[in-house]
Amino acid sequence: MDARLQRRLALLSMLLIVGFIAGAAMIGLGADKVMPGSNINYFSVVKPSQTGKSSNETTLQQAQFDQHANNLTVIAKKDERVSSLLTGKNYTVLAIAVLAASPAPADGTNDTTGLFVKVEGQYYMINIDEANEKVISVDQLTCYGSGCNG
Repeated sequence: MDARLQRRLALLSMLLIVGFIAGAAMIGLGADKVMPGSNINYFSVVKPSQTGKSSNETTLQQAQFDQHANNLTVIAKKDERVSSLLTGKNYTVLAIAVLAASPAPADGTNDTTGLFVKVEGQYYMINIDEANEKVISVDQLTCYGSGCNG
């Protein structure tokens, strides 16, 4: 075999071995530990269809959402992290979600509520324990989809 071809095959073999080891490390340790900055969380805003709903139903649904969002915002602002994030800034509540614990407890008591907000072009999820009126975490997110523009 030609020496040049042997060197190329040796290089290819070494690259395959290094790639295999790197891939195994990512799978074994988790990509967020192997590659810093790779633990970005994503979410998408999907707006429910209003087709078939009367004007009164839509108004009632919006009022319930606004009331719940307001109650959660009051709880969240008691936390220093959230207070510094929202105070004096333009923000919008985009969504509210129940975040079930995994594995889910039989009585459902560990469920928390996610308050998704847009603060001056940045997206955040504020994880709230409503029963104890306590903020669990505040995470910056990346939003994708058509609902992110509104």
